[in-house]
Amino acid sequence: MINKIRFETILDITLLFFSCCLILFTLKNPFYWDNIVQTSVPANWYYETNFKFFYLPDEISTGHPTFVGMYFALLWKIFGRSLAVSHFGMLPFVFGVLVQIRYFLKNINITDKLPVSLIMGFVIVDTTFLSQLSLITFDIIQLFFFFLCLNLLIVNKNKVFAVSYLILIMISLRASVMAGGILIFNVLYDYFSLNKKIRIRDYVKYIPGVFSLFLFLLLFKINKGWVVHNTVSDAWDTSGQYASFYRMIWNTIILIWRLIDFGRIGIFIVLLFFLFKSISIRKFQDDTVRILFLIIISQFILFFPILVTSQIPFGHRYFLPIIVPAIILAIYWIINYTRLSQLWLTCIFILLISGHFWLYPMGVSQGWDATTIHWNYFRVSEEMYSYIEENNIQKDQIGTFFPNNNSRYLSHIGTDKSDIYGGVPFQNKYVLYSNAFNVHPEVLSTLFSESSDWKLIKKFTRNRIFIGLYTKAQDN
Repeated sequence: MINKIRFETILDITLLFFSCCLILFTLKNPFYWDNIVQTSVPANWYYETNFKFFYLPDEISTGHPTFVGMYFALLWKIFGRSLAVSHFGMLPFVFGVLVQIRYFLKNINITDKLPVSLIMGFVIVDTTFLSQLSLITFDIIQLFFFFLCLNLLIVNKNKVFAVSYLILIMISLRASVMAGGILIFNVLYDYFSLNKKIRIRDYVKYIPGVFSLFLFLLLFKINKGWVVHNTVSDAWDTSGQYASFYRMIWNTIILIWRLIDFGRIGIFIVLLFFLFKSISIRKFQDDTVRILFLIIISQFILFFPILVTSQIPFGHRYFLPIIVPAIILAIYWIINYTRLSQLWLTCIFILLISGHFWLYPMGVSQGWDATTIHWNYFRVSEEMYSYIEENNIQKDQIGTFFPNNNSRYLSHIGTDKSDIYGGVPFQNKYVLYSNAFNVHPEVLSTLFSESSDWKLIKKFTRNRIFIGLYTKAQDN
């Protein structure tokens, strides 16, 4: 027992050290990808308006609860508005989610040193999880509360669970889907563990969270005239539309791709073996396996129909409440119930490591915020920014693409709102393009075809990620 306590303490200290190192390593990295709109924009709005208003204007509102934006705005009010403060504001949740995963392993009876160490290592090495840990994002905040709720549920701390569940629901609309999956898990687990008996009194703890979500949506509808999907701003005009039959087939393919992408194909191959084995013996090997499988399937039950039937673009990070339990289940099952476990673990580890180096050809959309290869983009984009500044190139004549077309006031927490590449691609003198952008094929054809009128002026490259400044040949 003493050895286990010492091991847990050492592991927690190691996780804290890792978290601090990661924060320091990414301290200058800007808000990135959707986090600019979903986190930085509301945070800056609350900061500038001194919290005088609760509801964001329609033109910047995504429909999500904005308490995370308030959190960062409050940090800026206290410690100063900067990227460093924003990153350190993530530290409690970066360390917190790692510790909650460690507690989760203990609560589902994974306590031996080697399995715990291996599972934590495999989870952290996943490029999507690690990439999100490095960002200023509400995805890690809600994943922290997701595992906190699971832990509190397993150990029957109902009062604290009720508060944590309410907070989880209020982080984002996607977090409310995760919360719904926790409720489904609770029902399924009780059904299979209590001889198919469901006790209603055990679900009173969900009432505050569910009521808060209903109240938020109702008040939002009353005040804004729309709810969930922004029906007022042209920026999100298709987000509330249902997908066609063919689009649903395509969404299903994309969903599977997101799950197995970046080297996770090994994890899900193992899970397929696990599933076939469980069906053949008509039972789960132990309660640990049962809990993990029910968590995965409970999240999938909600995320699959919501995402597949809509036209909402969805990224890899959406599936972290599936991906992380899937990694835990795969590694646990290999260690305990397969032959040649060392070979399996080695192959899966190599695949996961390889995910950090996956780079799709230009023209194939890549989940840039779901892979650590995007860190290279920060370096080359800063080099290009310095080059443009030093050569006095007019930024309003530079057209570029998402996410590089946002003001550095929002992405880098700068001081000048006009510090932005304000041109329109191919309509102004310059075009700024990186292979870390997901652009329409026509853009690539215009820039790189043999008959292209656009000539490269300057290019910076780091680990296969490049950014180039182009101008029309006749303008040189």
